[in-house]
Amino acid sequence: MNKFYICFDVGGTDIKAGIINQNGEVVCKDKTPTKEALKNSSLGKALVTFAQNLCNNNGFKFSKAAGMGVGLPGLVDMNNGILKYAGNLKISDYNIVQDMKNYTSHNIKIANDADLCALAELKNGEGKNYNSFVMIAIGTGIGAGIVINKNLIPNSFSGEVGHMKIASKHSNKCHCGEYDCYETLASTRALVNQTKQAMIENPKSKMWKNYTPETVTGKTIFEFKDDPVAKKVLKSFIQNLGDGIINVVNILTPEAIILSGAISNQKENLIAPLEEYVNNHIFARLGGYKIKIVPASGTSDAGIIGARYLF
Repeated sequence: MNKFYICFDVGGTDIKAGIINQNGEVVCKDKTPTKEALKNSSLGKALVTFAQNLCNNNGFKFSKAAGMGVGLPGLVDMNNGILKYAGNLKISDYNIVQDMKNYTSHNIKIANDADLCALAELKNGEGKNYNSFVMIAIGTGIGAGIVINKNLIPNSFSGEVGHMKIASKHSNKCHCGEYDCYETLASTRALVNQTKQAMIENPKSKMWKNYTPETVTGKTIFEFKDDPVAKKVLKSFIQNLGDGIINVVNILTPEAIILSGAISNQKENLIAPLEEYVNNHIFARLGGYKIKIVPASGTSDAGIIGARYLF
C-alpha cells in the first residue's frame, strides 16, 4: 500500500491503535487496557511498543509509517507536544512527544481526542453535511470539537465543554477540582452513578431483575425504559445533557450538534427527546431557529481516523 499512518486513541479504559491509509480507512487495529499498558512503562514508550507490535502482527514495516498521530483526553498543548492535564489518566505536564522520540524517529503529532473525532466526522462522516457543527463526545467525561466554516478550531485548550458549570449545588465534585461541571452530571459515568443511586433508593425497581448497583451500565435505563424509576433517571439525564447543549448553541448557533459515544446509538430514546428539550429552551428559538442533534456516523474508530488527518 501507499502511505500509512499509525494512530492512537488514548482513553482512561483502553488504548486503541490502528494503521490508517491515506484515505482515512482503517486497515487494521487493536486495543489494550490502559492500566496494563502503563503498568511497567511510560505512556510514550508503551505507545511505540504497541505500534511496533501492531505493524509486526499485520505485515507492515514500522519504519515505513508516514507518521504517528495520538489522540489524548484533557488539555493538550499541540504545538509543544505536551499533555498538560488529563484527570482520568492522572497525568500532568508530560511531554509525550519527547518521550516517544526517545524510542522512534517518526514524525509525531498529538491533539485532543474530541477534536480528532470532530475531524473524522468532518472528513469522512456526518460532519460533511454541515458547514458548522459542534461534536460532543460523551463517555467517561465530555469533550467537544468545534467546526466553523468547514474548519476545525484547533486551539489547544478549546472545546472543554465538559467543564462548563450547569448547576450550583456544589455537590458534584469533578476530577479537575471544581464542582458541578457538565461531565459530573451528563457523562456516561454520571449516568451510571445516577442509575446506581436510583436503584439503591428504590429497591422495588424492575432494574433489580437484571442488575445490581455494581453491574449497572450506561445502557441499563434504556433497557428498562418502562420502569418509572428508570424513566425518572432518564428524564433528569436528558435535562442535564440538554442544558449543556443549550449553552453551546446559545453561544455558537451551529447548524448541528453531533453526538458521539456509545450513548448516541439511543436515537429514539435519547436523541429525539433531547432535541425537543433543547429546541424548547434555546434563546434563538424566538427567532425561528432550530438545532439538529444527530448521532455521529463514525464508529469507535473515529479517534484513530481523526489522528490520521493531523498530517
